[in-house]
Amino acid sequence: MYEVWEEYFNDIPRKNFVLTKFGKYSKRQLGCIKYASEYTKVKTLLKKYEEDINLQDVNSVSIILLTKYFMSDSVPEFLLISTLSHEICHYAHGFHSPLERKYKYPHKGGVVTKEMQSRGLGEMLNQSEEWLKENWIDIIS
Repeated sequence: MYEVWEEYFNDIPRKNFVLTKFGKYSKRQLGCIKYASEYTKVKTLLKKYEEDINLQDVNSVSIILLTKYFMSDSVPEFLLISTLSHEICHYAHGFHSPLERKYKYPHKGGVVTKEMQSRGLGEMLNQSEEWLKENWIDIIS
């Protein structure tokens, strides 16, 4: 995730600790971003990174979850990067991050797609959508 952030989002400050992990087997929602809470199932990870968390500007943790189906060797790297980038766009727009919220709704008006295109990720997004149309059913079956 940090490589993707540095490559495409280096102008977006990470004000809090951001953690990426695989979540549940989700067929439709490929990724999500949320704040960690006392009920989050990453307590051991939070303990492991406690020192890093305390060094951040804001003492909260944003978690990017990716569908567990992405653990398959059949899933191409560009799909992972595209999905991570989508979630980092939400962070940049102030959803589940300490940054100022830029929009009322996270997807209205295609703001994530426009953000990804402006950062040079448009072709990767198109490639990911095409790959999903052709291959996703085989992955989730």
